[in-house]
Amino acid sequence: MEAQYFEKSSGGVMRHWKISLDGIRCHIAWGQVGGQTQRSSTTLDDEAHAKHHFTRKVSEKRRQGYVEVASGAAIEAATAAADVMADAKLLDVMRAQEEKRYEGAWDFYWAGYEPIAGNEGVFAKFHDFKAGPGPFYDYLVLSKDERRGLHFGVKEPGHDPNNVAAFLDFIRPRLELAFSGHSHRKVPLPSLIGQFDHVLFCAPSLCHNRYGGRLGQAIPILDREIGDEDGETLVEARLQGRDSMPSTTWDREPFPVIDLKFDLRSEKPVREKTFKVYPRSMLERGIRLLTDALPGSWLEIRNYRRDVLALTSADLTQETPAEIDRFLLGDSAHA
Repeated sequence: MEAQYFEKSSGGVMRHWKISLDGIRCHIAWGQVGGQTQRSSTTLDDEAHAKHHFTRKVSEKRRQGYVEVASGAAIEAATAAADVMADAKLLDVMRAQEEKRYEGAWDFYWAGYEPIAGNEGVFAKFHDFKAGPGPFYDYLVLSKDERRGLHFGVKEPGHDPNNVAAFLDFIRPRLELAFSGHSHRKVPLPSLIGQFDHVLFCAPSLCHNRYGGRLGQAIPILDREIGDEDGETLVEARLQGRDSMPSTTWDREPFPVIDLKFDLRSEKPVREKTFKVYPRSMLERGIRLLTDALPGSWLEIRNYRRDVLALTSADLTQETPAEIDRFLLGDSAHA
């Protein structure tokens, strides 16, 4: 990881600014020394783009009069000194940030969270929404030192107390996987929890760095829903992009990886040069367009194992939809 730390004095106020580069993601932290630190993250297309973004941001701050005052190992110490909440417990950080919104915001936010018997440091709240997302349970799991945590949600129709208990038993001793320096960790379960066979531990960078990067996420998944070799950009797209995985729906149908690239030639050609995450509706539309496309058209589908199914109009038969389902769900002669 590459990082630089800057400070600037103006009008008797000392401000700090830190940027760090981790693969394709840039993290920025800023604020008044002795005050609250704000944070943001940006995911770039590739490492070259990320490096360019990092360099451009540093040049921008230098032009604004910021001076680099620490590098290497000294950055973390300087950042901690600038952030008065650096050693605070997660609930205190959450309280401080919520109270900045309006007086009484924390009491409103935290009302209804109850400790889960037999699970120290675990809290849950039931949201009885009649519209929108509908009723769901929100869980918060604290680390042993209570400085960081994981959250996960479960919509009421798929909420099974036995499955939730098994999920908590698995993730609690592995909570630090969300803070291991990786954007995500896909971990197999020793036995099924409901229908799920894996857990995806997501770093704060995939959770919008809520509460100063102290809060990660744990999601039960099927193996076919996240690729073993998926990078941060792909996982972010699967969780937050077009037709994203309904991660709070524990009784969902399988939501397999669908990565597409295509060249569908017609009067209004449709092209995608590199594999990108697409919803099932785009795959179905692509098959329809391929049926009547001009010669030289093609469509390629990539599944969670990174196997590729290549199709032209000549390959399409009545069996094609079933063949695609077998391919995406993991039972395919193309594997």
